[in-house]
Amino acid sequence: MSEPEILFVERDPYAPIRMVYPIKQVLYRGKSAFQEFAVLESTYFGRMLILDGVVQFTERDECFYHEMLAHVPLHAIEAPKNVIIIGGGDGGVAREVLKHPTIEKVYIVDIDPEVTHIAREYFPTVSCAFSDARVIERPMDGAIFLKEFDGKADAIIVDSTDIVGFAKSLFT
Repeated sequence: MSEPEILFVERDPYAPIRMVYPIKQVLYRGKSAFQEFAVLESTYFGRMLILDGVVQFTERDECFYHEMLAHVPLHAIEAPKNVIIIGGGDGGVAREVLKHPTIEKVYIVDIDPEVTHIAREYFPTVSCAFSDARVIERPMDGAIFLKEFDGKADAIIVDSTDIVGFAKSLFT
């Protein structure tokens, strides 16, 4: 007799569809002041980061998302030096930004430091940018950071959750 299968059902908040993922194991479940977290070991996609019931990325396909967010805008800028990432607490976009040889500083401004803690523990290949001295972490609201920032940024990349709840201020 085979083991019972665990299924994770993701309900799209904007469309009447559902995605179903076979899961081998629940690695972590928790809650911060901002959101609920889960790290799941899936059958086909490797580890998955889930925030408030929505898949943020999987080990198998995270590169497509993080590479596009970082490289498309930075290739349009001659010799980018300073980049601000709003959100991005998993470190994936920063990892890609750091591949550009002219980068001097990368500010990661994520309101929820728990995202970074989880990424460091469960997604080391995604969060590896945090060990780079050019990365500056600012655990705070991105809208407030931008209002108070007095430096120069060549690019501002928004890697946030959907336009609901605490992320609304990033889109106004």
